[in-house]
Amino acid sequence: MFSVPRGYTDGFIQWCKQVAGLCLTAFLQATILTAGLMAVTESALLGLGLMLSTGEVPRIAGIFGMDTSTRANIQSVVYTA
Repeated sequence: MFSVPRGYTDGFIQWCKQVAGLCLTAFLQATILTAGLMAVTESALLGLGLMLSTGEVPRIAGIFGMDTSTRANIQSVVYTA
């Protein structure tokens, strides 16, 4: 955050993309899992297919430029501790 006023916005923009990607994937995965659980009573194959497709959400978000990886930054770990 301290580098943004100095004009170094690349790290901040990447952080925003990562937060947006993580929120989007968590929301979509929870929604698709819920839909799969509701559909399994009507059609077991459809419900199972929906539940298995949640693993593809981060890959699809990555195609559209969302960063869904969580990287450990040693310096931030030290500051947090």
